[in-house]
Amino acid sequence: MGILLGGRYRTVELLGSGGGATVYRAVDEALDREVAVKLFAPATEDDDKYRRQHTEKLLLAKLNHPGLVTLLDAGLHQDETGATTSYLVMELVDGEDLRRRLASGPLPGPDVAQIGADLADALAYIHQQGVIHRDIKPANILLSGGETDTRHHPKLTDFGVARMLNATVATTHGATIGTANYLSPEQALGEEITPATDVYSLALVLIECLTGEQAFPGPMVEAAVARLLRDPHVPESAGPEWGTLLHAMTARNPADRPNAHDVAVTLRSWTEPGTAVNAGAAGVLTPARGADQALPGATTGNVVIPSPPNRAPSVG
Repeated sequence: MGILLGGRYRTVELLGSGGGATVYRAVDEALDREVAVKLFAPATEDDDKYRRQHTEKLLLAKLNHPGLVTLLDAGLHQDETGATTSYLVMELVDGEDLRRRLASGPLPGPDVAQIGADLADALAYIHQQGVIHRDIKPANILLSGGETDTRHHPKLTDFGVARMLNATVATTHGATIGTANYLSPEQALGEEITPATDVYSLALVLIECLTGEQAFPGPMVEAAVARLLRDPHVPESAGPEWGTLLHAMTARNPADRPNAHDVAVTLRSWTEPGTAVNAGAAGVLTPARGADQALPGATTGNVVIPSPPNRAPSVG
């Protein structure tokens, strides 16, 4: 019969587990609709896991964007042993995550540009809200609409390690937070984290989408150290547009990376010509120096992407 949470959410299928939480497909018996329920492992209020759970709940409650999984409800559940656990009720994205999709091979360039533009839009939104995700990776990107719409609509999920800008960190000072294969150099070094961290990690995801391979594979320590020794390889077959953009997004110095909004403008202009903020400067990227960075069209310090082609660049 599943677990009944809050007197209305009944779990019906296990969707995945890990990181101290289990995700279920569930039915909201009050509204007769399917939802996703994230049920956390038991934790006490002085536990770091509890603080992460609380942080995720507070962050999701204030965020509303089509590129993010929507929080519908939250609560506490006491099991038969008397242990109390917290849970989140979220919209059910009925599709696979990007990690599983990439197990079948790389994606066409136009698809990568669409997915990248949507994700960059979502990142620009959370950065404007003063939030840094810190764990951008294929497993945290859900793909909806692939079977019914003309394209996939990616949704960013799992804000368990996100943090607010200028807020007290809910983890040990200097600790490295994130997934090793997708860390930025500053994360690997335990340095200050800014919105540019998410831009770097998004670039690694896009490289993997184009090539079907992780830019920094291998065990945790090896993968984390690799980005300190070399920049990620962007194959020439991806074309000069992708090369210029991805090299800019993975600049060693965070201040030299474009902001998420400008990445979105560039990628959108490849798939929807004429949609750039400044049509005469389509594809202009400005270095990212904070959550309120300059918009496209700035005249100083720009990284200029080649004029967008008639269609998004394709690999090969």
